[in-house]
Amino acid sequence: MTDSEDSVAGPDADPSAEVLNKVAAGAAVWQPVGIDDLEPAAWDALLGDGCGAVTAGPGAGKTEFLAQRAAYLLQTGLCPPPRRILAISFKRDAAANLGRRVRTRLPEHAGRFVSMTFDAFTKSLVDRFRSTLPLKWALHGTYNLAFPTSAEQRDFINNLSETADPGIQANLFTLPRDKFLSEVVGVYDLPPSPPAAATSATDFAALAWWKQLYLRDGTQNVDFVMLNRLAELLVRTTPHIQRALRLTYPFVFVDEFQDTTYAQYSFLRSVFGDGTTVTVVGDRKQRIMGWAGALGDAFADFVADFTASPHALTWNFRSSEPLVKLQHEIARRLDPAVTGAVSKTVIDITDEPARIWSFTTEDREAHVIADWIAADAATSGRTSSDYALVARQKVAGFEERFRTALGSHGIRVRNDDSMVGKIRLQDLLKDDISRLLLGILRLAAAAGGQPAVWLDACAMMMRIRGVNAADELASRAVTDDLAVFVRHLRD
Repeated sequence: MTDSEDSVAGPDADPSAEVLNKVAAGAAVWQPVGIDDLEPAAWDALLGDGCGAVTAGPGAGKTEFLAQRAAYLLQTGLCPPPRRILAISFKRDAAANLGRRVRTRLPEHAGRFVSMTFDAFTKSLVDRFRSTLPLKWALHGTYNLAFPTSAEQRDFINNLSETADPGIQANLFTLPRDKFLSEVVGVYDLPPSPPAAATSATDFAALAWWKQLYLRDGTQNVDFVMLNRLAELLVRTTPHIQRALRLTYPFVFVDEFQDTTYAQYSFLRSVFGDGTTVTVVGDRKQRIMGWAGALGDAFADFVADFTASPHALTWNFRSSEPLVKLQHEIARRLDPAVTGAVSKTVIDITDEPARIWSFTTEDREAHVIADWIAADAATSGRTSSDYALVARQKVAGFEERFRTALGSHGIRVRNDDSMVGKIRLQDLLKDDISRLLLGILRLAAAAGGQPAVWLDACAMMMRIRGVNAADELASRAVTDDLAVFVRHLRD
């Protein structure tokens, strides 16, 4: 939970008939905030009073839908103070993006919209309520947050298989090695007290993992899967915490739901599976976390377990009609029954929007694409920084081929997936301090003509100095200091 969440909301008295009438009247006239309208399926999902499963393709406005759903619930009083909405995402960027969007749409209600990642939420529960863990699973003191590698997981289960009793040894050899954490530890619901003996190879291996890393003297080691299991145990065995969470968050959103793991789904069902209105959003065709133990069809499980209404969004606000048709052709290869999307984008470019190429060899791929980029740059006036090569994974696997092929045309390549120390370049470039330093360098390199860079640098400097934008005198001092520094740097 965030720093502002020092306590969970207490129970309120049942709302009076007058309050309910006001809520109903507000809901009847509510209009979207910051956008013109929603598609019919989005309206159905937004106005639904039960759990909902919303599926949509890329560009359908899934994040915007969640922001509008939050606006509807908060503005109409369906989620009254001090109740809050909890939005769970799988990545920090997605959680931050949704939080920013709601703050922009609803500054007066921003304090009652909590957007965070699954891992951050479960970790916060363990950190705040650790004293309520069953005695046998208690945290002794400061724990060590570990990130076991695939190799470490393989070594653990291999060693366990070789040293176990013959009666269980054969079954241990069948357990997954690379997905041991997600598919073995993640599916093991912790009992209130560790059992003396396990009844299956899966339980035996999971319990052995807990004994080696956590149920021991000295510093205890946990990863995010283990924190998830501890948080689920904590809530399951402490009814008053479970009740407080459900009172605090009567509405829960889950973004990118197609990537939900068993541990995360088990936690969601245990904590919010009764009495909470849960809305999940995602794209079945974009399930990319299978390697990390994502469920085969999380939406089907959710609809069955939460008695949820399914909704499919078809409008596409990101892609032009030609792109939508191309995407649909690819989608049909994955799911012949997929519903076609409807483009709502105005085309403002004259270039060909997309083209599909297929190559017999990787070398031919690199040379054909390099030749195309060089020819296009020569005729269009674009520079090399206007082109991007995006890989599904393992950029390093083809970087050298493209570097050589493009180098023959005098075009240099920057690999944003490369490591700078222990950080990837693409993550480093998004860091606030990196943005500030690069912004100052840009301002110093050329005088004028960069208002967006100047405003961003000024805003960040005011944050660093703790200056409120409303304080005109202090703000002016910051901008004056920055202008003097930029002039000196330019010299």
